[in-house]
Amino acid sequence: MIKQSINLTDTLTLLIHEIVKETEEFKSFDVNKILICCSENRTTGKGGIYGKLLPMRFENGVEIVRHKDLYYTIPKVKVNNIEMLYILYFYIPKFFDLSPEKKIHIIFHELYHINPDFNGDIRRMGKVKTMHGHSKKEYDKACIDEAEKFYCKIKETSFHAFLELNSIELKERFAALNYKKMKKPKPVIINMN
Repeated sequence: MIKQSINLTDTLTLLIHEIVKETEEFKSFDVNKILICCSENRTTGKGGIYGKLLPMRFENGVEIVRHKDLYYTIPKVKVNNIEMLYILYFYIPKFFDLSPEKKIHIIFHELYHINPDFNGDIRRMGKVKTMHGHSKKEYDKACIDEAEKFYCKIKETSFHAFLELNSIELKERFAALNYKKMKKPKPVIINMN
C-alpha cells in the first residue's frame, strides 16, 4: 500500500470552516481571511504553547498607529489576492499530541480571541490583560460549552479520525506531513510625510 501525504493546515482549515459554520459566536468570521499555519515547538516538555492567534491590525482594526512620534503598520499578507486579517498558528508536536477533545478546545480558545467585528483586531477582554481578561479560566469557560457541543457533533466523522492521530501516528500513517509556515509579521515603521 502506497502512503499518501497530508496537508495539516488544509485539513485544519476545513475543520475551522465547519466550526465557524456551526458556531453562532463565530458566524461573522470569514475563514478565507484567516491563514492557518503550523510552527514547531522548540521544547517537548510539559506545558508550553499549543496555538496562537496573530491579529494583522491594531486596536479597533486600524492599519496605522502612532507611537512615540513614529508611525507603524503591519505588512499585509495576501493569499490568492485576499488580505489576511488573522494568522492562526498550531504548534508541532504539542498541539497534535493532545486528545481530540483538547484539540477542539484549543481551536475554540484561539478563535474566541478574534474580535466579533472581524476587523483584524483581537477580542479585548480587559484594559490590562487584554487577551484573557482577569482570568484565563473564566476566558476558557466562555467558549468551552460551544467547543463541547461541536466535539459531540464530529465524533463519527473524518475530522475526529484526523484529530485522534498524534504527531507520531501522523508520521507513521502518511508519507509526508505538509503545512504552511510563516514567520510572524512584525510591525514596521512607515514614513507619513
